[in-house]
Amino acid sequence: MKFERQRRGSGSARIAVALASVMLAGGSANAEGAADLLPKKYKDAGVINLVTDAKYPPFQYIDDSGKMVGFEVDLWDAIAQKLGVKVEVTSVAFDSMIPGVQSGRWDIAMEGITDNLERQQVVSFVDYGYTTSSAYVLEEKGAEISDHLPLCGLKGAAQSGTEWVGMITAEMAAACKEAGKPEPTVSEFGTSDATLLSVYSGRTDFVLTSAASAQEIQKAAPRPVKVVPMPILPRKPSGIAFRKDESDLGEALLAALKEVRADGTYDKIYADWSVEPMKMDHEPGINLATVPAE
Repeated sequence: MKFERQRRGSGSARIAVALASVMLAGGSANAEGAADLLPKKYKDAGVINLVTDAKYPPFQYIDDSGKMVGFEVDLWDAIAQKLGVKVEVTSVAFDSMIPGVQSGRWDIAMEGITDNLERQQVVSFVDYGYTTSSAYVLEEKGAEISDHLPLCGLKGAAQSGTEWVGMITAEMAAACKEAGKPEPTVSEFGTSDATLLSVYSGRTDFVLTSAASAQEIQKAAPRPVKVVPMPILPRKPSGIAFRKDESDLGEALLAALKEVRADGTYDKIYADWSVEPMKMDHEPGINLATVPAE
């Protein structure tokens, strides 16, 4: 499934970028904007090919009119505008995104992807926010569940290829073991919808996924769902995946992200979508999982 996101007012945007470049050149011979840093092949093409999994509100999803929307959609549009290009978007299964970028099929991937050391073996990341986690249970079964301990020994569910699979088998399992309780198990599913359906149908007891999805999950659930906070789980950087041999593209994306933050657009996007807890509260960077978060 392909979606093309065209910049608004592309002609005026080019003029604005050109004027800004002239003004910057007058003040400093070394000053460069994000558009100046973009590799020539992307400037010449005028397009960056982005892959996502558009079934993950509020990150990105298809609304009732058939349009792709979400806070990351607004963010990548804002970044593309700073770079002076348009974004052509393809939607695939989550676990196909990073291999697709690595192979060169797509240029970048963006879908709440957690930046971790394992993924850094095959791609690099421009980190723009944080992954936050909650567990979701049916209200009728979870009246007394208020933290991770009642989930010990239960059947968990997580989407294949996501950080949450490992969080169930590592952090949650360790916390349960420390408390003298049995470890939870995990079943993996190919899509977010299938993962949630496993809880609605009773095949699993809880889903571990993004805390930012709570409102959308509760709104769409066929039966009342309870959100269980998971403060024992780490807050990890999430980023735009790009090929490791394209550090110049990464630097351009990072510069564009910093410009989006500087002009207030970043804060507005996160506020508009009510996902402020996922904002980065310090300077964005590349592969921040390699350094302690502030």
